[in-house]
Amino acid sequence: MIYDFTFAEQALRYLGSGDNGILKEISETDAARHIFAHSQAYRSDLKLSTPYALVEYLLKKAAEKKNTAEVLKKNIAYAKAEIAGKNYPEKICLQYLPRDFEYKASMYFTCGYDIGVAYNGNASLNLAHGNFEKDQRELKYYSVHELHHAGFTAIKKEMPTLNITSYAGMARIIEYFTHLEGMGVYAPLEERRKDNALNNDRDYTALSDNKLMKEYETQYYAIYSKFKNSPDKELAADDWNCLSEMSDGKRLWYTVDAMMAEKIDRTFGREHLVSLIAQPSENFIKQYGVSK
Repeated sequence: MIYDFTFAEQALRYLGSGDNGILKEISETDAARHIFAHSQAYRSDLKLSTPYALVEYLLKKAAEKKNTAEVLKKNIAYAKAEIAGKNYPEKICLQYLPRDFEYKASMYFTCGYDIGVAYNGNASLNLAHGNFEKDQRELKYYSVHELHHAGFTAIKKEMPTLNITSYAGMARIIEYFTHLEGMGVYAPLEERRKDNALNNDRDYTALSDNKLMKEYETQYYAIYSKFKNSPDKELAADDWNCLSEMSDGKRLWYTVDAMMAEKIDRTFGREHLVSLIAQPSENFIKQYGVSK
């Protein structure tokens, strides 16, 4: 397990000097290649064709905010002490992965890209994100979230493509991300409970509201069933809106799916929950149905 601060530390140098030569150095790091590969697969809004173009865009935008360097410096120190220094996320994540699983991953600490992402068995965390400015403990919890994703994708040995044309393809995307995000949100849940930090993040606030979660569950299944029950139907342009509802709007992928993971864990046990990672993600949803 490698904790790599190269991107974040060089970003701090750039923010202090404005030297474009540093941007080139950053673009050649493993961290930059990691977020660039993720952007090519999942961020069609960022039409940037090289790692350098992505790094330049992210850091020039970060430089527009006056306190970015201060926040970044502070969070680098915190992440070195509380995350890397204590190997915090790996210790937690291994409790939610198969017993024989071993991380052969890197966690990259970056600046400006998303809150954090996982791709092809590695993870990254954006130390300049606003969530971490408000409460540094969020860095710990999101390091668990993203590193669990890294373990999950390493076990799956695949990530779904958005290059699909049918309802069957959309159903598979929903199944995969239901499973991925459900486990990612669930993995740090107990740590948040111990630290009295459930109210710091809207996903966990929602999980504590039983009435709201019932509404969310109904909405989740309405979307999923639409695609699952008509596999041969061709996707229309407005069918893609469902992904916004799952991820950006009410965040059904994160809230309903974490509820699924917790229910499976409590009903069938941790070993059974983690055994589902290696199976088709459709089985995770089916198992939740059996547990109700």
